[in-house]
Amino acid sequence: MKPSIRTCLVGAFALVGVCGEAQATYFGNSLTVTNGGADGEPPLVILGEYNPAGPSASSGISFPTAGTVTDVQFYGASYNFTLYALSPGTPGPGSNEQTFSVVAEESFSGSATSPSVQTLVASGFSVGAGDLLAFAGTGPYYSQNANDAIGSDATYENATYPDTFTATAPAGVGSTFTVGLNTDLSTTYEYIPDNFNNQGRTYGIGVDFSAAVPEPSTYALMLAGLGMVGVVVRRRRVRQD
Repeated sequence: MKPSIRTCLVGAFALVGVCGEAQATYFGNSLTVTNGGADGEPPLVILGEYNPAGPSASSGISFPTAGTVTDVQFYGASYNFTLYALSPGTPGPGSNEQTFSVVAEESFSGSATSPSVQTLVASGFSVGAGDLLAFAGTGPYYSQNANDAIGSDATYENATYPDTFTATAPAGVGSTFTVGLNTDLSTTYEYIPDNFNNQGRTYGIGVDFSAAVPEPSTYALMLAGLGMVGVVVRRRRVRQD
């Protein structure tokens, strides 16, 4: 059984914190995919970031706080992709461009006999508040029904090789790249062509995420601080009396 968040009471002060590790919660898209299929070519996919007017610095799927990704879940069969946490930066040098930095990454490859929900353990995958979730490669299924909805998953290809539907994976943790519209060839990536009216897709992928919690030493400092506040208040009352 996973430890859960509890409330610790110390004297007259109620400290809402974690006495053990935080409960991991699922974070991402639905793993139910109807009329689905996998990409034939490996794109770069940023979850929830699609906007036909131009790439966005935000997403409906961005981490609410710092923490750790413990595993990735997706619906699919054979797979070969790298999972990313991306930090949005300043707008790109051109109009309708956006810059991202790679905060964390981990690669996964393998296969299953038939499409199903698969869970793969992640290690050392730390994220910050506001980071976006992304992947580059193939494996997760997406619905092949027409989509194009704002806030669906943005799918990118290499800007220097238009109409290939293929994206070279980002360089790694600490690297920076730009994304843009199909006409922004000065960027690293651009939207794939909307030939099938489904540029904005929704892939069956997400992660289990545990929010960061204070270390025991932090609680000790908090309690010491509260103790000092109590001493100061008590001295003031004595002086007033």
